[in-house]
Amino acid sequence: MNLPIIEAAGGLICNRSHHILLIFKRGKWDLPKGRIEGGSSRELTALREVEEETGLAADKLSIELKLVSTWHSTRHNKAKVLKETHWFLMMYDGDDDDVFPQIEEGIIECRWVHPSDLPGYRGLLRPRIDYVIDFWHENLAYVPSR
Repeated sequence: MNLPIIEAAGGLICNRSHHILLIFKRGKWDLPKGRIEGGSSRELTALREVEEETGLAADKLSIELKLVSTWHSTRHNKAKVLKETHWFLMMYDGDDDDVFPQIEEGIIECRWVHPSDLPGYRGLLRPRIDYVIDFWHENLAYVPSR
């Protein structure tokens, strides 16, 4: 069966305190992301979605590099689709600054988490989010930022 493909983009945000930002949505810890629309680039979509879903200031966010892509099936307009999400490592030029979850999107909390505290969140991470965080943690978490 050939399913239609929807592209999305999102970010793993790391701050000056070396914490990453998780969002809590539909009973799971997640990372901010959204569909690519209107010919927008993957990078601009990722930055826009992070700003919208977390309330972080756009002028303090920058994309460092592309991390990985993930795939999962979902429903869009009541039809089954395949979603490819492009994940970017983003730096936030701040510490554990205030965040403002986008309640209308079902996000009830945004939380800065130190990598040493990640095991406590693993049970409520979606497998694809666990994969993105693992990739970052194993390959890039201890590389000095540019």
